This record gives sequence, C-alpha cells and structure tokens, in this order.
Amino acid sequence: MVLRRGDRNDSVKTLQRELNKFGAMLLVDGDFGGGTCTAVGSAREQLGRPGPLDVADDELQQAVAEAPDPCPPLTAAGVTFIAREEVSDATAYQRRYQVPTCPPAPSGVTIGIGYDCRFVDRPEFESDWGDLLPASAMTQLAGVLGKEGTPALLGPLADVVVPLPAAMRVFATRSLPKYLAQTRSIYPQVDDPGLTPAQRTALVSLIYNRGTDLAGDRRLEMRAIRDLLAAGRNDEVAAQFESMTRLWNPETTGGLIRRRRSEAMLWRAGFAAVHLE
Repeated sequence: MVLRRGDRNDSVKTLQRELNKFGAMLLVDGDFGGGTCTAVGSAREQLGRPGPLDVADDELQQAVAEAPDPCPPLTAAGVTFIAREEVSDATAYQRRYQVPTCPPAPSGVTIGIGYDCRFVDRPEFESDWGDLLPASAMTQLAGVLGKEGTPALLGPLADVVVPLPAAMRVFATRSLPKYLAQTRSIYPQVDDPGLTPAQRTALVSLIYNRGTDLAGDRRLEMRAIRDLLAAGRNDEVAAQFESMTRLWNPETTGGLIRRRRSEAMLWRAGFAAVHLE
C-alpha cells in the first residue's frame, strides 16, 4: 500500500514507528504530514534509495521495516522518547542544537543529543564521531575535549554542524548504552525480562536526567525505586516518578515535572501512552 502526504491511517503509524529507527523523533499519530515527509527523505538518504519525500512506496516501507533497531534494550520508541525529552523534536534540533552549544558549568561544549565534550577523551570522541562528521569538524571539536565550556571556546565552532541522523546514531548506539550501564549500577533489575522496554526506558530517562546519586532528601524517590524493584513491587514504581515532581517549580522547571509524569505514564501504560506506539 503506497502512502502519501495527507494520508491518515494505521499504516502511517506503522511507517512512523519504523522511521524512528532512523532518528526521526516522530510522534506516532498516523498523520503523513510535513514531519513525516522530512523523515521519509532522511531515511531515503540513509538507505541510498532516492525518491519523493511525500511518498512512501512498498519498497521503502519494506526497507525501513527491515532496518535494525538502533538500541534493542529500549527499542526505537525508547530512544525517541528520551531524545524528545532532551531536544523536543527534529525541527527544534535543527533550530537550536545542530550547532555546538554551551550549557551552564560544569558542562563543556555540547553537541548532538546532549553529548558533552568535556567528559570524553580524544580516542572515545573519534570512535563515536569519526565516521559521521567531516575531518574539519573533528579537528575543531578536538580542541574543546576535556574542557569546561566557555563562550571563548564556543565562538570558533559556529560553522560546525552536526546533522540530526549523525546525532541520533551516536545517541542510540554510544550514549544510551552508557546510560543503561549507569542505570544498571543502582537499578540492576533494569535487565529483568519482566520489565517492558517502556519501563526500562523510564529508568534510563531518569538516570540520563538526574544521574546515579542516591544521597539526600532530593533523592528520596530514587532510593524508593531501588527498594521497590529489589522487592519485586514494580506496580508501585510509577508513583515514585510522580512524587518527584515535588522537587521543581512549575513556573521555572515545568519541563522536568512533565518529564517525570511522562516517565510514570511509560511505566504504567507503555509507549502508546506517550504516542510512540
């Protein structure tokens, strides 16, 4: 069944789920609109299958369906969830994040989806990005590795562009496995077969955002999650995500409140609850 711009049906939902394996960051809403057109074009480029952006023929649909999942423990839906929490969507990425940024200290110059150049060395950086960025960009970025970010460091990098497909590939295949390992260090049950990929994603999203520190009142709920998982009381975990919203002011850090509530929805109802399935 050929799909075209303007189509709205379950077949488009299937296409959108598969396009997210290519880093499209689409909501699975069944609407073949502009975002899906852009994702079709990106998938065509990555697959070496030229063609119109506003049409997904049977051959393209089969090719994206056969593409491997970029991060099997979380699935493409999980990768998409965390990426959207970090940069919102593909349009926002291209507007705000495809050039290097400088978050507040102690961060370094950051590229892609939260890739902090302060905390990687040259061999790791080259392994992560060497086949994805031009040599000129690699040389420029090498100068900021291991350093706290400053406007002076950031300024000369204004012409460095990290395309979304490259950013999502590093995010899915390099960054998220590290955060999964960090999650495992305090929540070893993350690997339990009884957890769904959505629940696993909720835990990794939490650690990606808050780290593994369990000390103090602000980490009360994170310790409770540890204890609930250890006791097999998984049904009670979602309430701890929701309880964490006490920590932030809705007027200044509402995004973190929304993130915790979305993680709770993931835990209870899976990816469908956040329009990724």
